[in-house]
Amino acid sequence: MFQRACFIIFFAFATIVSNQAFGDQDPKGHAYKTPHGGLVQEADGMHVEFLIDKSGEPKVYLYDKEMKFLDRNDIQVKLTAKEHGGAQHERELKFVKDPKAGARFKGEPIKGSKDWDTAVVSIKIKDAWTHVRFSHHH
Repeated sequence: MFQRACFIIFFAFATIVSNQAFGDQDPKGHAYKTPHGGLVQEADGMHVEFLIDKSGEPKVYLYDKEMKFLDRNDIQVKLTAKEHGGAQHERELKFVKDPKAGARFKGEPIKGSKDWDTAVVSIKIKDAWTHVRFSHHH
């Protein structure tokens, strides 16, 4: 009985410590936090950062393998975001270059969206589309 109680306490402690150490990471280890507070996925030799800011505006930042901004206004970017309740939003994202925030793609704000569950960022380079999936779990 005593050994079982000790094991349960140890397991609970280990779970708490591991959650504190790795709390910001996706459980599958695919996405991680970035300076803009978004999620990043790797696709076709580049890193794609996605976020929806407090005003509901979707933003996508593109980086090379060393996480340096890619200044590519020749790329087409689209977004499909789904909310936890099932509502779906599609946006065409436009290239913007800003001295403070860097090069990014942004779209019209998603009004009234409480929280997104999954998002697919579609990137067209030349004639080929790449689809990058993001999951947002609290």
